[in-house]
Amino acid sequence: MRIFWLKIAAIVTVLGAITGCSVGGGEVRAPRQLDLGAGLSAPVGNLPANRPLLLAPVTASALLNDTTVIWRVGESGQPQGFTTYRWAAPPAQLVTQRLMARLSLQGAVLEQGIGGDAPQLRLNLQSFEQLFTPDGKSSQGVLTMQAVLLRANRVVSQKLIDIKVPATSQDAAGGAQALRLATDQAAEQVAQWLTPFLKP
Repeated sequence: MRIFWLKIAAIVTVLGAITGCSVGGGEVRAPRQLDLGAGLSAPVGNLPANRPLLLAPVTASALLNDTTVIWRVGESGQPQGFTTYRWAAPPAQLVTQRLMARLSLQGAVLEQGIGGDAPQLRLNLQSFEQLFTPDGKSSQGVLTMQAVLLRANRVVSQKLIDIKVPATSQDAAGGAQALRLATDQAAEQVAQWLTPFLKP
Protein backbone atom coordinates (compact mmCIF):
# COMPACT_ATOMS: atom_id res chain seq x y z
CA MET A 1 0.00 0.00 0.00
CA ARG A 2 2.87 2.38 0.83
CA ILE A 3 4.39 1.77 -2.65
CA PHE A 4 1.02 2.54 -4.26
CA TRP A 5 0.77 5.92 -2.52
CA LEU A 6 4.37 6.73 -3.40
CA LYS A 7 3.56 6.13 -7.09
CA ILE A 8 0.50 8.36 -6.85
CA ALA A 9 2.60 11.11 -5.25
CA ALA A 10 5.20 10.83 -8.04
CA ILE A 11 2.56 11.15 -10.76
CA VAL A 12 1.02 14.20 -9.07
CA THR A 13 4.48 15.80 -8.86
CA VAL A 14 5.10 15.19 -12.58
CA LEU A 15 1.73 16.61 -13.58
CA GLY A 16 2.27 19.69 -11.47
CA ALA A 17 5.64 20.32 -13.05
CA ILE A 18 4.62 20.02 -16.68
CA THR A 19 1.33 21.89 -16.63
CA GLY A 20 3.09 25.13 -15.80
CA CYS A 21 0.53 26.01 -13.16
CA SER A 22 1.47 28.18 -10.18
CA VAL A 23 0.04 28.02 -6.69
CA GLY A 24 -0.98 31.08 -4.72
CA GLY A 25 -1.74 34.66 -5.69
CA GLY A 26 -0.10 36.63 -8.40
CA GLU A 27 -0.70 38.26 -11.72
CA VAL A 28 -2.47 36.13 -14.33
CA ARG A 29 -0.54 36.35 -17.59
CA ALA A 30 -1.78 35.75 -21.10
CA PRO A 31 -0.63 32.39 -22.52
CA ARG A 32 2.69 32.50 -24.33
CA GLN A 33 2.48 31.69 -28.05
CA LEU A 34 4.52 28.93 -29.67
CA ASP A 35 5.10 28.29 -33.36
CA LEU A 36 7.30 26.15 -35.61
CA GLY A 37 9.81 28.89 -36.40
CA ALA A 38 10.85 30.40 -39.71
CA GLY A 39 12.38 28.30 -42.47
CA LEU A 40 13.03 24.57 -42.62
CA SER A 41 15.20 23.13 -39.86
CA ALA A 42 17.58 21.35 -42.26
CA PRO A 43 19.08 22.57 -45.56
CA VAL A 44 17.72 20.99 -48.73
CA GLY A 45 20.11 20.22 -51.59
CA ASN A 46 19.47 19.93 -55.32
CA LEU A 47 15.96 18.62 -55.90
CA PRO A 48 14.25 17.26 -59.02
CA ALA A 49 11.48 19.39 -60.49
CA ASN A 50 7.92 18.18 -59.97
CA ARG A 51 4.74 18.80 -61.90
CA PRO A 52 2.16 21.03 -60.13
CA LEU A 53 0.49 19.51 -57.08
CA LEU A 54 -2.85 20.34 -55.53
CA LEU A 55 -2.58 20.47 -51.71
CA ALA A 56 -5.79 20.36 -49.71
CA PRO A 57 -5.63 21.91 -46.21
CA VAL A 58 -4.53 19.33 -43.64
CA THR A 59 -7.53 17.89 -41.81
CA ALA A 60 -7.48 16.88 -38.15
CA SER A 61 -9.67 16.20 -35.14
CA ALA A 62 -11.27 19.12 -33.29
CA LEU A 63 -8.48 18.85 -30.71
CA LEU A 64 -5.85 19.65 -33.36
CA ASN A 65 -7.91 22.39 -34.98
CA ASP A 66 -7.58 24.36 -31.76
CA THR A 67 -4.50 26.25 -30.49
CA THR A 68 -4.16 24.16 -27.31
CA VAL A 69 -0.63 22.78 -26.81
CA ILE A 70 -1.31 19.10 -26.12
CA TRP A 71 0.71 16.84 -23.83
CA ARG A 72 0.13 13.50 -22.17
CA VAL A 73 1.88 11.12 -19.79
CA GLY A 74 2.39 7.72 -21.44
CA GLU A 75 0.80 6.64 -24.70
CA SER A 76 -2.40 5.60 -22.92
CA GLY A 77 -2.66 8.85 -20.93
CA GLN A 78 -5.44 11.34 -21.47
CA PRO A 79 -4.55 14.39 -23.61
CA GLN A 80 -4.05 17.56 -21.58
CA GLY A 81 -3.32 21.17 -22.48
CA PHE A 82 -0.61 23.45 -21.12
CA THR A 83 -2.31 26.30 -19.27
CA THR A 84 0.36 28.93 -19.98
CA TYR A 85 1.08 28.18 -23.66
CA ARG A 86 -0.89 28.25 -26.92
CA TRP A 87 0.04 27.57 -30.52
CA ALA A 88 0.14 30.67 -32.73
CA ALA A 89 -2.28 28.81 -35.05
CA PRO A 90 -3.98 25.40 -34.90
CA PRO A 91 -1.51 22.51 -35.52
CA ALA A 92 -3.36 21.48 -38.70
CA GLN A 93 -2.71 24.96 -40.12
CA LEU A 94 0.92 25.04 -38.98
CA VAL A 95 1.60 21.66 -40.60
CA THR A 96 -0.12 22.76 -43.84
CA GLN A 97 2.14 25.83 -44.03
CA ARG A 98 5.26 23.75 -43.36
CA LEU A 99 4.37 21.16 -45.99
CA MET A 100 3.63 23.84 -48.58
CA ALA A 101 7.01 25.47 -47.88
CA ARG A 102 8.84 22.17 -48.42
CA LEU A 103 6.88 20.90 -51.43
CA SER A 104 7.07 24.24 -53.24
CA LEU A 105 10.86 23.81 -53.44
CA GLN A 106 10.24 21.24 -56.20
CA GLY A 107 7.32 22.77 -58.05
CA ALA A 108 4.07 24.70 -57.89
CA VAL A 109 1.78 23.83 -54.98
CA LEU A 110 -1.79 24.87 -55.72
CA GLU A 111 -4.70 25.45 -53.39
CA GLN A 112 -7.76 23.24 -53.39
CA GLY A 113 -10.16 24.08 -56.22
CA ILE A 114 -7.36 25.22 -58.56
CA GLY A 115 -5.33 23.21 -61.00
CA GLY A 116 -7.74 21.15 -63.10
CA ASP A 117 -6.39 17.60 -63.39
CA ALA A 118 -3.32 18.15 -61.17
CA PRO A 119 -2.60 15.33 -58.69
CA GLN A 120 -4.10 16.06 -55.29
CA LEU A 121 -2.48 15.45 -51.89
CA ARG A 122 -4.73 14.99 -48.89
CA LEU A 123 -3.39 14.68 -45.36
CA ASN A 124 -4.99 13.90 -42.03
CA LEU A 125 -3.09 14.89 -38.88
CA GLN A 126 -3.75 12.26 -36.22
CA SER A 127 -1.39 13.29 -33.43
CA PHE A 128 0.70 16.36 -32.68
CA GLU A 129 1.69 16.34 -29.03
CA GLN A 130 4.39 16.13 -26.39
CA LEU A 131 4.54 12.66 -24.84
CA PHE A 132 6.13 12.39 -21.37
CA THR A 133 7.45 9.28 -19.70
CA PRO A 134 5.63 8.42 -16.43
CA ASP A 135 8.55 9.73 -14.35
CA GLY A 136 8.59 13.07 -16.23
CA LYS A 137 12.34 12.80 -16.90
CA SER A 138 12.05 12.71 -20.68
CA SER A 139 9.58 13.46 -23.44
CA GLN A 140 9.26 13.50 -27.19
CA GLY A 141 7.34 15.33 -29.86
CA VAL A 142 4.99 12.93 -31.63
CA LEU A 143 3.51 13.54 -35.08
CA THR A 144 1.33 11.00 -36.88
CA MET A 145 -0.21 11.77 -40.25
CA GLN A 146 -1.94 9.85 -43.05
CA ALA A 147 -1.10 10.98 -46.59
CA VAL A 148 -3.14 10.05 -49.67
CA LEU A 149 -2.30 10.96 -53.28
CA LEU A 150 -5.24 11.18 -55.70
CA ARG A 151 -5.42 11.60 -59.43
CA ALA A 152 -8.83 12.05 -61.11
CA ASN A 153 -10.42 11.21 -57.75
CA ARG A 154 -8.70 7.81 -57.65
CA VAL A 155 -6.19 6.79 -54.99
CA VAL A 156 -2.71 6.52 -56.50
CA SER A 157 -0.80 5.83 -53.28
CA GLN A 158 -0.97 6.38 -49.55
CA LYS A 159 1.53 6.59 -46.72
CA LEU A 160 1.44 6.69 -42.93
CA ILE A 161 3.92 9.12 -41.37
CA ASP A 162 4.81 8.42 -37.74
CA ILE A 163 7.66 10.44 -36.23
CA LYS A 164 8.96 10.82 -32.68
CA VAL A 165 11.68 13.34 -31.83
CA PRO A 166 13.21 13.60 -28.31
CA ALA A 167 12.67 16.94 -26.56
CA THR A 168 15.75 18.73 -25.27
CA SER A 169 13.85 20.13 -22.27
CA GLN A 170 10.85 18.83 -20.36
CA ASP A 171 8.58 21.82 -20.89
CA ALA A 172 6.33 23.27 -23.58
CA ALA A 173 9.23 25.03 -25.32
CA GLY A 174 11.18 21.77 -25.56
CA GLY A 175 8.12 20.01 -26.91
CA ALA A 176 7.53 22.74 -29.51
CA GLN A 177 11.11 22.44 -30.76
CA ALA A 178 10.76 18.64 -31.01
CA LEU A 179 7.50 19.04 -32.94
CA ARG A 180 9.16 21.52 -35.30
CA LEU A 181 11.80 18.92 -36.16
CA ALA A 182 9.13 16.21 -36.42
CA THR A 183 7.09 18.37 -38.80
CA ASP A 184 10.09 19.05 -41.03
CA GLN A 185 10.96 15.34 -41.06
CA ALA A 186 7.37 14.54 -41.97
CA ALA A 187 7.43 17.11 -44.78
CA GLU A 188 10.65 15.59 -46.12
CA GLN A 189 9.19 12.07 -46.00
CA VAL A 190 6.11 13.26 -47.89
CA ALA A 191 8.27 15.05 -50.49
CA GLN A 192 10.46 11.99 -51.07
CA TRP A 193 7.41 9.72 -51.32
CA LEU A 194 5.69 12.04 -53.84
CA THR A 195 8.67 12.61 -56.16
CA PRO A 196 8.29 9.45 -58.31
CA PHE A 197 4.59 10.24 -58.89
CA LEU A 198 5.16 13.88 -59.85
CA LYS A 199 7.80 13.58 -62.56
CA PRO A 200 7.08 16.08 -65.37
